[in-house]
Amino acid sequence: MLESLKFKVQRLKLKDFLLFSLIIFTSCFTSCKSDSTNNDAKNQNLDSLNNSSISTGEPKIIEPMVDEKIEVLTNNGITLTELKSDNNKNASIQLNTKQFTEGINQLQFSVDNVDNYTISYLANNYSLTQFSVTNIKVELLYGNNVFLAFLTDKNNFSIKTNKGSVLKNAVLGGDIESLFDMNQPHLFYYLPQSETINPILDFYLVNTSISENGNRVKVTINETEFSITKWAAYQISGLKKPSNTIRIQLLDKNGKLIEGPFNDSGERSFNLINKSSKLDV
Repeated sequence: MLESLKFKVQRLKLKDFLLFSLIIFTSCFTSCKSDSTNNDAKNQNLDSLNNSSISTGEPKIIEPMVDEKIEVLTNNGITLTELKSDNNKNASIQLNTKQFTEGINQLQFSVDNVDNYTISYLANNYSLTQFSVTNIKVELLYGNNVFLAFLTDKNNFSIKTNKGSVLKNAVLGGDIESLFDMNQPHLFYYLPQSETINPILDFYLVNTSISENGNRVKVTINETEFSITKWAAYQISGLKKPSNTIRIQLLDKNGKLIEGPFNDSGERSFNLINKSSKLDV
């Protein structure tokens, strides 16, 4: 009878052990499955953040002709005088970054065949930032992020060469479609910025040229109009007050606005400041 009792105790211990092992295994399996589900959810969130695309197309810069003539336009006491830039025909910039996400992005560029340059980064034809390094940090938002990065020379004039700029539209979000046509004519506003000692007009053209018999840029400064048919930077002189307004528009040969999201800058303001203040052309 004692042996029978020992056998029953052993059976109970074995049963308890198996039951305890089953509980541990079930708990571990549930926990691991839960962790796997959480990881999958996290990966899905990361994938949704990284769900980006780039607008297709090959934008082209039609380089302006190099000549000795200096264009001068005068109207209502305001004068625009062409400024000759340095010879940077071989200057080139390339974007090495291929993927973009919402939030802060680090863009890596390669720049060749130019000295004393800056990289001007224009976001959605509105916010301008300038850098003297080739690795820059910028913020990209959900939706369309059109940015133009172009080289500027030692005088801060844009380098107007086919290899002197990078135009991209980073479309962030799986349900977002590209609203920017890379193959249409586009006009980007550059100078003057909000405060300047030396007011200079400068802009950037993509997929178009301007000429006397073709497209042109209409410039309105304090309600005084100019028709620009030569792509260059221009000194603005004859301004009679510190606060001024400017607007640029890309028109066809018939004087009609060419369709495009940036081809009318809208009215912008700039203030003339004295030399004791900060220099921000």
